[in-house]
Amino acid sequence: MKLGRAIKQKAANYLFYRELQKHPHTPRTLSFNDARTIGILYDATIERNYETVKAYVKHLRDDFKKDVLALGYYDGKELPPMRFSKLGLDFFTQKNLNWHFKPSHPMVSKFVNVDFDYLICLNIERNIPLKYISAVTKAGFKIGRYEKSSQGLYDFMISVNGNVLLPQFIDLVNNYLKHIGKDK
Repeated sequence: MKLGRAIKQKAANYLFYRELQKHPHTPRTLSFNDARTIGILYDATIERNYETVKAYVKHLRDDFKKDVLALGYYDGKELPPMRFSKLGLDFFTQKNLNWHFKPSHPMVSKFVNVDFDYLICLNIERNIPLKYISAVTKAGFKIGRYEKSSQGLYDFMISVNGNVLLPQFIDLVNNYLKHIGKDK
């Protein structure tokens, strides 16, 4: 079973990078203060991550007056009973993926077609479905975790040593957001 999944992962990575080449991206930098729209991608499988992102979305909306949409991937066939889409917090699941982990769902299509000023990918687990969305989104400036294999996917990558928890990664993102697009 594990060997089959490993082969599937390799095929998915290969197809992902072919897909990435079909979607050239020219970054548009804008200071965080001037940005109006933000898209957030994250792994919503762990309840604590969902709660962290929900609080982060509220923070961006209330304290910075940003229009924020978050899209979470739940690594299961069905969402748990207590987790459901709320205004600006949507989900897709395993059953919305094809055999090589490419997402296909109306929420995903809606998300990738929004022309966000910033896309913040909180993909700390190197999740292939979230990478697909990052690659095809129309966002002006894409931020994500550094991976050597992801060069060309994000306009700004944040390198972390070892494992990092989602709240720590969000703190790093916030630290850099303050400086992007300043002094132009």
